[in-house]
Amino acid sequence: MILQNLAKKVSVSLLALTFPLTAITAIGFSDVTLGTKNYVAIEFLKEKGIISGYEDGTFKPRQLVSRAEAIKMLLIGTGQYTDQSIEEKAQEIETLLFTDVNNNEWYIPYLKTAILKDIVSGYDDNTFKPEQTVNLAESLKIFLEAFDDLQYPEEQELIAAIEHNKISDIDLESWYAKYVKYAAAKDLLEIFNDYNVNPDQEMTRGHIAEIIYRHMLAQEGYRFGKATFYGKAVQGNFTASGERFDMNTHTAAHRTLPFGTVVKVTNLANNKSVDVKINDRGPYGPGRVIDLSSSAFAEIASLGAGVIHVNYQVISE
Repeated sequence: MILQNLAKKVSVSLLALTFPLTAITAIGFSDVTLGTKNYVAIEFLKEKGIISGYEDGTFKPRQLVSRAEAIKMLLIGTGQYTDQSIEEKAQEIETLLFTDVNNNEWYIPYLKTAILKDIVSGYDDNTFKPEQTVNLAESLKIFLEAFDDLQYPEEQELIAAIEHNKISDIDLESWYAKYVKYAAAKDLLEIFNDYNVNPDQEMTRGHIAEIIYRHMLAQEGYRFGKATFYGKAVQGNFTASGERFDMNTHTAAHRTLPFGTVVKVTNLANNKSVDVKINDRGPYGPGRVIDLSSSAFAEIASLGAGVIHVNYQVISE
C-alpha cells in the first residue's frame, strides 16, 4: 500500500484535464488572478493545455484533491499520456475489484493505468478510498513513478539538496524519502520558515499544478525558491564581490552563482520579471534562493511583500 490514511475527506469532483487541448480560451480562470498563489503555474499549464477548469470558469486552486483526482491530474501532468492513450491502456484490466470503487466512475481508466504501472494499490481491506484526500509525499510518488524514463540524480546529490536547504522533517529511511529527495534537488518543494516541507500536508489543486509546472521548467534549467531584498540599511557597503552595494541598480546576492552572472527573476504571483547581476553572497533563510536589491525587487513586487516566490534562470555568465 503506498497511500496513508488521512482523516479528512472531500467529495470527488471531475478534474477537466486534457492533453493536448485543441482550443485554449484566452480568458483566465475567474478565481486565479494576479497575486494569487500559484498564478503563474496555473496560467502556464492552462496555456499548454495540461489543465482546464470547471464549467463556471473557475479552477478552485484551494480545493483539496482526492486520490482519484490526483491520479488523473498527475498522470496527465507528465505529458506522457493523453485521455485517449489512457483509455486504451485501461482495456488491459477488465474490472477493478475494490469494494468501494464503482467501475462506471470517470476516474476508472486513470486508476487502471496507475495500477498497471504499479504506481498505486489498494488497502488491506480491499478498498481504494478514491475520495480520500492525498498528501504531498503520496502526490510526489504518483507523479514521479508515472514517468517512463525519469533519471534520478546520484544519492549523494539528493542528500546534498536536503542538507543545502536544511530541510528538517524528512525521514531518510521512509518509503517516500526517494521522492522527496528528488523534489528537493529540483526545487519542487516549498520550504517553510521552520525548514520543514511537511510531507503529510494535504494537497490542493493549486499546489499540484505548481509541482507539475516546476518539474517542467526544471528540465529547462529554471530554479525556484523565495526572494527577498536589501536596500538602505547597507547602501554603500562592500559586497562579497568587492563592489559597493547600490540599492538603485539591479543586482542580487546568490549563494553559489559566479559574480557577474546575469539571471532573470520572475515573481510567481504576477509573472513580472527583472534581470539582475550577481555581485554578492546570500541569502541564508529557509527556502530563500536570491536576495535582490530593493530597486530590482520593486520591479516585480511591492517592497511591503518582503518575501515572494520566484523562479530564476541564468541568462549569461
